This record gives sequence, C-alpha cells and structure tokens, in this order.
Amino acid sequence: MQDEIEASDAYDKARDKADAALEAYAKKDAPKGDKLIEQAQSLDPDAVRDVMDELEEDAAAEHDPKTLKQKLDPRPE
Repeated sequence: MQDEIEASDAYDKARDKADAALEAYAKKDAPKGDKLIEQAQSLDPDAVRDVMDELEEDAAAEHDPKTLKQKLDPRPE
C-alpha cells in the first residue's frame, strides 16, 4: 500500500515538473525547462510520456477540421 502511494506521489510530482517545464519552454527559458524535464524523468518517466502524449493529442485536435468546425459553429450537424 505504501509503495502505491509513493508511486502515485512520484507520478504527480513528475507531471507537475513536466508541466512547469512546458511553461518554461514557452517563456523561452530552455535551461530551466531542461532541468525540470530531467527532474521529472528521474521521478517517473511514464508521467513525462503521458504529458507529452496529451500535448500531441491537444495539438492534433486543434488542427482537426471537424474540431475546428465545431469550435466555430457549435450547432450539431
């Protein structure tokens, strides 16, 4: 039970650091972003992978023609 709690805590901390790294990169602070990603990877590489997968899904959804149409015209087809 304690191992599960520690694993979950590490996962959450790693996600937080990966999110903070993305913010640092967006602010053009690559050294800070790199440091945060390294820290996140050392805590839980799966959490970092999940953040990156979600980022890719969000980016793909933004450029999907059907998604764009729904955002521009939310009425059902």
